[in-house]
Amino acid sequence: MKGLMIFADGFEDVEGIATVDILKRAQIKLTCVTLKNKKEVTTSAQNHLVFEQSLADVDYKTFDFLILPGGPAVFNELDKSKKVDEVVNYFCTNQKLVCAICAAPLLIGKHGYFENLDYTCFPGCNEKIYLGNKVDDGVVHSKNFITAKSMYYACDFALEIVSTIKGNDKAISVAKQIKGME
Repeated sequence: MKGLMIFADGFEDVEGIATVDILKRAQIKLTCVTLKNKKEVTTSAQNHLVFEQSLADVDYKTFDFLILPGGPAVFNELDKSKKVDEVVNYFCTNQKLVCAICAAPLLIGKHGYFENLDYTCFPGCNEKIYLGNKVDDGVVHSKNFITAKSMYYACDFALEIVSTIKGNDKAISVAKQIKGME
């Protein structure tokens, strides 16, 4: 399985970087792309990261799962992008795994994909989400969606993705590694 992760200016540092780190430790194939054609992205903490590809450079239909980090990028760029809507709709309608943290669940929920499902998101970010049941848990896995409430839950979010893709034993092994227990 291979995943696609979309970054834009203002993404929450820990939500993006911790998720990438944990998935790579689990040996999960992940392609990180920028939303716009520029290769450099400025994080919410004003760090500058350079990526090899933009979303326009890849065929998103060849990926098995999608990850959307949160932060101001969600409101300032991702929520305004027709291309992001197109990608989210493709993954959701094809029942592929879609993972979103903090504000990013609104990119899924604004289309009604959480109908009859539980989800979580950063407080207040559910205003555009309808047809779902917002719960206050740190990480929620409902059907083909994994959502997380905030940056605090970034490692748990990533480990749930690992568990879903590679199994619980692999997630436990990676958790022990990052806790310094292995």
